[in-house]
Amino acid sequence: MNDNRRKLVILLAALLAVFILNTDAAIAQTPSEDALKAWQQLSEEEKQRLRQRFKKWDSLTTEQKAGIREKVAAFKSLPPEEQARIRKNLTRFQNLSPQQKARLRQKFQRWRTLSPEQKRQIRATFGKYKDLTPAQRQRLQQRYRQWRDLSPEERQRIRRFLRKRE
Repeated sequence: MNDNRRKLVILLAALLAVFILNTDAAIAQTPSEDALKAWQQLSEEEKQRLRQRFKKWDSLTTEQKAGIREKVAAFKSLPPEEQARIRKNLTRFQNLSPQQKARLRQKFQRWRTLSPEQKRQIRATFGKYKDLTPAQRQRLQQRYRQWRDLSPEERQRIRRFLRKRE
């Protein structure tokens, strides 16, 4: 997983913590009129989600809470543009289906097992991909789909052919 995805995962946790900490602080204090109005404007579903998050926070150990607070502080120290980018990525992640989230988590776990050299190569390749024009990306994606649709035997035959040409 590239550095941006790692940051995304860390900041997903941080954003959740910001939300939980803000909820924790709001509950600990006497609510203001504005807070009461905001609460009343929430749907029942939103209120229930807030209650569930508070219960999760309450069940965390002191160490877990401290770790989340550190991540929140790190998030708050980021430039506003970076915070906005992370929030956007969090929203994209939240909108994924459970299957897509599971695949992303699997990819993240696989990334963590890669050697530093393998990660460097992947980052370099991704950098080259990002530099392609939209038309070049589309051609590359089409070729990948064609390759993916080949049988294992056809792929092996092409690999042998290409090795002979080298």
